[in-house]
Amino acid sequence: MVRGRRIASFAAAYLVRFLRANYRVAREIVTPGDGLAPAIVEVPLRSRTPFEIASYMSLVSLAPGSVALALSEDRSRLAVHGMHAGDPEHFRADLRELEDQMLAAWRPVGPGRDATGDDSTRRRTT
Repeated sequence: MVRGRRIASFAAAYLVRFLRANYRVAREIVTPGDGLAPAIVEVPLRSRTPFEIASYMSLVSLAPGSVALALSEDRSRLAVHGMHAGDPEHFRADLRELEDQMLAAWRPVGPGRDATGDDSTRRRTT
């Protein structure tokens, strides 16, 4: 039941993120101005499994104003384009927060793991 609550909490948080992104893009369309600040950033990934990586890339691209562009060959970094990324570090931190929230919902929590289910003894699968 705890995992169900974590997933529901993440879904609610993502819905808020999604609605805010829609509002920003809609506002830019209706009142064109200086709101665009495009940037491409590279984000180090904590996601390890193909499911986690695909989920994260989909969540990034689903929200208007951002799109996952490229995954590094070793699957450790993701290039992301953002329409409203005037401060690339803030944009990168926002993407990290999304990944942390997703991992906290997806991964099991148990002994030796933190809230995101991270276990330093586990390795990235290839």
